[in-house]
Amino acid sequence: MNRRLALMALGALAAARVAGAAGTPPALPLARDFADDGRLARQARIPIVVLYSLPGCPYCEEIRRAHLGPLLREPGAAARLIIRQVDVNGGQALVDFSGESSTHGRHAGRRGVRMAPVVHFLSPTGEPIAPPLVGMLLPDFYAAYLDASLEAAAAKAKAG
Repeated sequence: MNRRLALMALGALAAARVAGAAGTPPALPLARDFADDGRLARQARIPIVVLYSLPGCPYCEEIRRAHLGPLLREPGAAARLIIRQVDVNGGQALVDFSGESSTHGRHAGRRGVRMAPVVHFLSPTGEPIAPPLVGMLLPDFYAAYLDASLEAAAAKAKAG
């Protein structure tokens, strides 16, 4: 019976992702204040997921459209994770996890991100809590890789 429920839940998640993939791609919230995001994540014991992207990157767009955007639209998503986007070469203002003023580009450089897409799974202090997803890997399996990383990150965030 548990296996049947698990399969039904996976089917519903896949259907929601496909339904969310249609139409206009959702915009992910740009990172503005990681120190504040860290405080929220610490209080809620949830991970911070950061998509490092570049304008015009088709793989970045696919991750936004088919994976992270639909996660944002799921009921209760804000209670499970914080999702932000960083433009790898961007000059947008950003407050880093330490409270220091920076830009998207400098932050990405400090994190060693020089290509896109890269998805990081971070603790409230900005430490990695699951291996990053670099590139699109195997597109057919990307959802499974993302789900596994999200599950690992959520478990570590809850454990503190």
